[in-house]
Amino acid sequence: MFKRRKVKSTYKQMAFETAIRNPERYKGILTAVNNFKGRKLDDSCLLEIVCNFYINGIVGSDEIKIDEQTTIENIKDKVIDVNSTRRADGGFPSGYQSRFWTYMRTLSEFGFVYARYGEILKISEIAKKLINNEIDEQQAFTVQSMLCNRKSPYRNISNDYNYFRFILEVLINLHNKNKALSFNQFIVSTFEKTGNVDEFIKLIDERHFTSDDDILLYIREQEISERKIQTMFSDYPDVVLRLLRITGFVTIESRGITFIRINEEKIELIKSLLNIEYVLSEQEKENPILYYNKINNSFTPFLSLVKSHEDKDQIDGFEYLNKLENIIVSYNMDADKISENIMQIGTRISAPEFKYIPEPLKLEFFISLLIYVKHGKEYAIRPNYKTDSLGMPTSHAPGNKGDIEIYSKTIYWLIEVTLIRNKTQQINSETTSVIRHLLKSKEFEHHSPKYLSFVAPYIHYDTNTFYEFSIFKMNKEGEIAFIKPYTIKEFVEITNNKMNFNDMQKYTESYLTK
Repeated sequence: MFKRRKVKSTYKQMAFETAIRNPERYKGILTAVNNFKGRKLDDSCLLEIVCNFYINGIVGSDEIKIDEQTTIENIKDKVIDVNSTRRADGGFPSGYQSRFWTYMRTLSEFGFVYARYGEILKISEIAKKLINNEIDEQQAFTVQSMLCNRKSPYRNISNDYNYFRFILEVLINLHNKNKALSFNQFIVSTFEKTGNVDEFIKLIDERHFTSDDDILLYIREQEISERKIQTMFSDYPDVVLRLLRITGFVTIESRGITFIRINEEKIELIKSLLNIEYVLSEQEKENPILYYNKINNSFTPFLSLVKSHEDKDQIDGFEYLNKLENIIVSYNMDADKISENIMQIGTRISAPEFKYIPEPLKLEFFISLLIYVKHGKEYAIRPNYKTDSLGMPTSHAPGNKGDIEIYSKTIYWLIEVTLIRNKTQQINSETTSVIRHLLKSKEFEHHSPKYLSFVAPYIHYDTNTFYEFSIFKMNKEGEIAFIKPYTIKEFVEITNNKMNFNDMQKYTESYLTK
């Protein structure tokens, strides 16, 4: 058995795995490892899992080419070679084994999995609910953020408190004073030793953290472990903020200076969650299986509370127009600016005010804005992604809902968008489920006609064939539905010309008359 070296604990900065900046990726990772639950994480099993990561596009390498014929057997030697220089980490040996841990560290800290080298892989009950689309990413991370602890079997540190509870209490305190937390103050919060809210509020009231030098001086005064400036002031706080953001607890405003505020629409829920008592014993902070079991046995009251509040928070498409209008006005957006932002998705160019929106979610967001600008006076528009009080998206639409719904008293138009380029993933994730969203919505079952736009960076031949088949099948069954798959560029051009409905009709009719 591989043994890791134990060193004396010290106070350290709040940190999560920086290799995964978009926390919405964790659902795909959990889905991939779920096939291996109950198996012993020995070298053979770990190699299968990591190969599976490459095949499913969770991780990529220019040296490992993946296609429809790729199997674990024909890439495993290359996977071993590509990962051979990786250092041992988290109790896992060097190589592909520690590569596995890169994707499990944060999931372990949040209690989604029990993944220890040489032991049986366990998937928690809440992770299973997420995988099975019984809950979404926001619900899952909301609950688990209330249960994880800084001092745990996965961090050899002296800090001993729940950072998420701490920062939420700080933000509520500031909200009561009509204040927000600057990004520099947020960086300082990641170095907090004890989680004392009153002392932290006093600190930021009395000291001005206007520069990196101000923060660095404070860190050295506190004798907290230091790393590179880029890591301390950008990488670590960036990932922590993204994980905080996916819970929907916060609103991030970036207009020259970034400010973090409590999401006003979630205050009642947050206070209720904070009132649920949850305490880890010292043994549970030290023992991985006890830590996992405690979280796995404690999530139910938190999840029930989250679900009960979300049932009260539903808004319709007409109400959502106000949120879209707020974004348009606040950020001085028009069709040209929105279109430019859409075409920059997936590139290194990005507007700083939208930095913390993950790229796939950003596509849903900007397309919703473009539809609003072009069609908002004629139809209700309901993006099903979750938003903060300002209308900024915080996480994807739940798995049982379509991405963007546009409707009137008669017509129903569904827009499904994705950044998936991988052929297999596109076929598996963006075909049958999309048609199901179009036809199975009870709210719109009597609307006729129905329209569907599927939007992706690239439409694979098999994906296109599926939608062609769907056109014929629905027509044969008497369903009036107009369907067309689009590249992102095509969809932007059609929408700017307000030709969406006509274009979907022409495309559908062209196949029916062949």
